[in-house]
Amino acid sequence: MLQQRYIQKRTQLAELVNRTKSLAAELEKKGKEATADEQRQLAEWLTEAKTLRDEVEQWRDLQSLDEMVNAPAERRSRERFTDTGTRRKTWGRVKHFTGESRSEAEEKAYRFGMWYAGAVCNWDAGRKFCQENGIEIKTMKETVNTAGGALVPDEFDSALIDLREQYGAFRRNARVVPMMRDVKNIGRRTSGLTAYFMGEAGAPTEAEKTWDIVSLTARKLMTLTRVSAELDEDILISLADDLAYEIAYAFANKEDDCGFNGDASATYGGITGVRESLKGLDGTIANIAGLVVASGSGYGTSYDSIGLADFNKLVGKLPQYADGRAKWYCHRFFWAAVMQRLATAAGGVTSENIEGKHQQTFLGYPVEIVQVMPKVSATSQVVCLFGDLRLAARFGDRRQTTISMSEHRYFDTDEIGVKGTERFDIVVHDVGNASATANARIEGPIVGLITGAS
Repeated sequence: MLQQRYIQKRTQLAELVNRTKSLAAELEKKGKEATADEQRQLAEWLTEAKTLRDEVEQWRDLQSLDEMVNAPAERRSRERFTDTGTRRKTWGRVKHFTGESRSEAEEKAYRFGMWYAGAVCNWDAGRKFCQENGIEIKTMKETVNTAGGALVPDEFDSALIDLREQYGAFRRNARVVPMMRDVKNIGRRTSGLTAYFMGEAGAPTEAEKTWDIVSLTARKLMTLTRVSAELDEDILISLADDLAYEIAYAFANKEDDCGFNGDASATYGGITGVRESLKGLDGTIANIAGLVVASGSGYGTSYDSIGLADFNKLVGKLPQYADGRAKWYCHRFFWAAVMQRLATAAGGVTSENIEGKHQQTFLGYPVEIVQVMPKVSATSQVVCLFGDLRLAARFGDRRQTTISMSEHRYFDTDEIGVKGTERFDIVVHDVGNASATANARIEGPIVGLITGAS
């Protein structure tokens, strides 16, 4: 019955639309203005058409819901409905794409999967879907995409960036700078003006604001994964969801590793991270303005000797201008074994709701869990950072993610190799200075706790 009413209303709407188009075409052919009666007739038909359109949509949605509710349990668990009432098999639950509702998340995953099928795998059904739904297929070369890969459209690249921000602490907290070219130079203020008292009719003392250059150079990052060769529309949501997760997580993990641990070697693409930038200021740790040596730490694998006073010193070192968005950055084990232990012993809280989300805290500041930071205690390593990463580092984002495929790399296992690439750079430009003279030491917007040398 529901299907019959839906078809009946849709037929009425089609007839009314054709009637209206015929009258409009007749008036245009005659080349004259419509009379008052004709204008009134067109207006009435248009109003009736809008009402019928709403009724068609209501019967369509009711039909879809009836099919979903009354379908066998096994089929219900595998099917979702699009906004056009078409059944779509998902074969699994979307875990990584997000939206205001589950259906919206699935819609994103499905669209990404169809783009992947059309743009990367050159599947006709996928290309047709993209063409009909306004999804751009853009390749790195004018020939087939396997020669250079397909650029992920903006709507999907933003989803991958969201995932990278979800998994990656550095991109989420650093200042992200779009790069239109391979190299981008950014002016950075190094000192400001100075005010002087003047006597009557005295000559002013000139002061200059000084700048230097922060240079970002795009570096290519690549990840490789594999998917089943049995590509089918029925599994596109699960495939897209898993593929997006794998690529985004791999990129986010490497970005974090470079941003926090980079030592300028080829392993990190020549990037020097925050921890090494702090340590690299001087061979004598005591001369480095932004480092606090933890009391009695660095013995074996135990953090037990680190005390609350060490963290109080670290908070005291941070300049006031960096306090507004200051956070702690450390491994989860360090947070639990040291920070949580000290907060609990002092009767303080270890977490709270910040902007509606559960967030670990310590001494009143949020704790950002960074799983690439040190987990096991060792001598002379920066185990915890504190400050505003946006003021200390720039993250250069050169271009959107590119995905390409190969049917030959995993030929023996009948799988398809999927390669993702991105281009970015990280420059940690402000971690303070080092000096043998205590009064000459100036801390930067991020400071660190370092374990003892022995």
